[in-house]
Amino acid sequence: RLFVCACVCGRIPDTLQTLTWEMKAFFVFLLLGGVVVMAGGVELTDDVPSVPLRNAAAHGLRMPVSGIGTWGYGQPGKPGEIWNDSVAEVAVKAWLSAGGRRIDGSLHYGDQVGVGKAVRASGIARDKIFITSKLPCDGYNATMHIMHQLLSDLQTSYVDLLLIHWPFYPHQKSPPSDLVCTNASTAGKCRQTTWQALEKLFHNGVARAIGVSNFEEKHLQDIFDLKSLLPSVNQIEFHPYWHEDELLAFCKTHNITFNSYAPLAAPDWGPIVRKWPQGPLQEEAVLKIAETHKKSAAQVILRWQWQQGVVVNPRTWNVTHMQENLQFYDFELSEDEMQAISSIKPPLPGSGSKVCPDPSTLP
Repeated sequence: RLFVCACVCGRIPDTLQTLTWEMKAFFVFLLLGGVVVMAGGVELTDDVPSVPLRNAAAHGLRMPVSGIGTWGYGQPGKPGEIWNDSVAEVAVKAWLSAGGRRIDGSLHYGDQVGVGKAVRASGIARDKIFITSKLPCDGYNATMHIMHQLLSDLQTSYVDLLLIHWPFYPHQKSPPSDLVCTNASTAGKCRQTTWQALEKLFHNGVARAIGVSNFEEKHLQDIFDLKSLLPSVNQIEFHPYWHEDELLAFCKTHNITFNSYAPLAAPDWGPIVRKWPQGPLQEEAVLKIAETHKKSAAQVILRWQWQQGVVVNPRTWNVTHMQENLQFYDFELSEDEMQAISSIKPPLPGSGSKVCPDPSTLP
């Protein structure tokens, strides 16, 4: 349940209990500067493997290890899954039915309405489902303005984890970014003001935890310089062809949970569009380990990440794959097997082995 403690008479208005989710979301948004929102039920069910979040996170909040990604890389007439509201609704329903409890999305994925419908139709209590969403790095005012749309799309009054999607956008977005976010020379200040907006949303309970995505160490330093809350999560592309081990160690040092997207290197898109000879799922080292443990190649790669303390976002609309993505906890890779996967040679030099753009090139 959502409790909104309005600073009027020091109690909850009786009429609030009868509001629809749309009215609740709008009420929370209007009063962001003057309310404290407390989302109950920070504990997920015991049978969902999860990790505790530190830093800017509600006390006791846990993040399920495996979540479903909801961004498709495909385009009409080109390789890759194409996700929209209808696809997301069906896939998320299947994911929740399979036992998944974490959903990873973004305001700009174009399918959050479908995600929200699936959550509401699941019959599962809201506080048993962990929803991550992301907003652009557009500055304080733009962030506060667009938060209502995010809540409205998802049909919820809060998100469990809210992330800054990228450390900087070189082009102005709609609604317009704050002026400080339209020039590369002030990118650091843009990150700081956007982070301050997330802090406000966190303190008011609209987000139970806040973090970042695609932030390199130099980008994180701008947040550290504020000498305030540190991110609870950093979501980064991470797979056998692209693993930033130094960044992972840096985040661990600062109690920032490392969350991988494209953990299997987007097998429906990456190898084809990037013109790799094959993907990580076809690597001999991975297949040999999979045969040894009687597991799929995907489960081996997910296990390789989990044994490094990385929580994962495999995307799929295939129910069999969903079940595999939830079942990589009952075996363990040896040190030699871990090293064999870490030592796989990327197919192309530099960022040619990445699925998404390289954030280290951003100011």
